[in-house]
Amino acid sequence: MATQIDSKQALVAAILFSVMGVFAMMIGPILITSLVADLGFDEGQAGLILAIEFLGIALASICAAFWMNRVSWQAAAALAAATVIVGNIFSGFQTSFEVLAVVRFLVGFFGEGTAFVLGIAVVSATKDQQRNFGFVIASQVGFGVVANYVLPNFFIPTMQFGGIMYPLAALAAVFAVAIVWMPSGAASQAGAADAVGGKAAGSVLPALTALLAMFVWCSGLGAIWSFVAQIAVEGGLERAVTGNAIAISSACAIAGGIAASAMGSRFGSLLPVGIALTVQVIMIWFLQGEMSFWQFVMTAAIFQIFWNVTGPFMMGTVSMLDSVGKISVLIPAAQIGGMFLGTAVAGQMIGGSGLTAANQVAMVCCVIAFVIFAPVAMRIGKQTA
Repeated sequence: MATQIDSKQALVAAILFSVMGVFAMMIGPILITSLVADLGFDEGQAGLILAIEFLGIALASICAAFWMNRVSWQAAAALAAATVIVGNIFSGFQTSFEVLAVVRFLVGFFGEGTAFVLGIAVVSATKDQQRNFGFVIASQVGFGVVANYVLPNFFIPTMQFGGIMYPLAALAAVFAVAIVWMPSGAASQAGAADAVGGKAAGSVLPALTALLAMFVWCSGLGAIWSFVAQIAVEGGLERAVTGNAIAISSACAIAGGIAASAMGSRFGSLLPVGIALTVQVIMIWFLQGEMSFWQFVMTAAIFQIFWNVTGPFMMGTVSMLDSVGKISVLIPAAQIGGMFLGTAVAGQMIGGSGLTAANQVAMVCCVIAFVIFAPVAMRIGKQTA
């Protein structure tokens, strides 16, 4: 008997595969460092490897709109897990830039990207998307905190680059057990729609608008977060302790996802997102100039906590407005595409204006995102009323 899409087992499977989908995103900084230190790549090559993997994830999200209703989700989950396991093991003993670039693209497209899309699709079909997306975000951030501490301290010193790849392959193998809890696919999705009252066919514009708001917001996140380590160093922190400061702040950020889950849909989307984006703008303003260690930790922690409050509500809004069931699978593309656009824009501006350009881009993106998001959030409020 197929797992019901709104069951606890399906939610666990969705969370585990969503975490598998952000392996590269969450360990990006240590991945780049290992490529440079252990494989001898220059920083440009290391950054390109990660960018190629992200490209694969984003393209997988876009392509999913064409196969989600035609392919068994359990089969897709098996393919995703197998690709991550085999691809990471193979990557662990590669030294060629060209070979590694191809393998990481395939891992991103068939592995992480497909896993991420499946997780998003399941959560999007549940009754309380915002609550469940909060669980997803908290789990992803929790993985990032653990991985960024455990891998550099226990595995990389002895296995070098393989110390990243092999443990992630093993973790994917553990997560693969949840394939049996993955709903079978389109039929399960339809059943879930009936269970929650269904979604009447209509315009896709509101869902696309909410997705655009997420893309713009994530562009701001990319602008500030990609350069936060340099901001800390310029503010007076030693480079050696900057990583510890970021790890501590990231651990605190789990509270944001938990808070979003606790709130669920009780307060709608407009108020939580409005407050969260306002706090983010304030913290981005304070993330500049001279800072002590704990001043940086607290500022970055508050920023990340409210970052992780915003995500579940935006993701839930896209899902609730998705009248055709195909817009929600584009959420990973909006997130990752935005992160890279923001990084690229801020990077170009920093060359002429200094690191404050990253803060400026991030604050502007937060404001624009709210302007775009507010009308669709109010639309949901009126429908609920």
